[in-house]
Amino acid sequence: MKKIILAAAMTASALPLSVTASEITLGLSEHVVSANLKSNINSHANLEGGYIYSDKKGHLAEFAMHMMHQTGPHTIEIGPKWTSVWFDNSPDGSVISVGGHYSFALSNNISIHGDAYYAPSVLSFSDVDGYTELGAKVQYDFNPNMAIFIGYRNLNFKYDGRSDRSFEDGFFIGGTSRF
Repeated sequence: MKKIILAAAMTASALPLSVTASEITLGLSEHVVSANLKSNINSHANLEGGYIYSDKKGHLAEFAMHMMHQTGPHTIEIGPKWTSVWFDNSPDGSVISVGGHYSFALSNNISIHGDAYYAPSVLSFSDVDGYTELGAKVQYDFNPNMAIFIGYRNLNFKYDGRSDRSFEDGFFIGGTSRF
């Protein structure tokens, strides 16, 4: 775990000075806590890193790079994501998935968001043979710098010759701070 934190710190320190953190998100459910940091590289690309801890399943770290496009109330982010999982009672593994985020602003304060990622067997490593991630949330913005949300997330790892293992499958609440 220390190696991952050290690698993430070294990667962040190697980024150009123009890259600044723009959004930090914290999520919470009965057995899971998550943190996510998103930084804009420019107006059309971002980097994203996250960590999820489950007291019943283990640890998960993820890093993504997205190309972004915004048209009116629609925002689309598409790109690859590296995810590594350390299960307590199943084999560990990593995947490189492809997918992204979509958001639609219903009004100035309310928006809906969707996430989807997929990794086939060829992009799955160690004992993992595939991965799917689906998520959705409804967000309320108090102001341009602060928001709260409620959502649902399903992270499912596929194994060859073993039963599939869900890292998280349920509802969560959280907040976002932009700076």
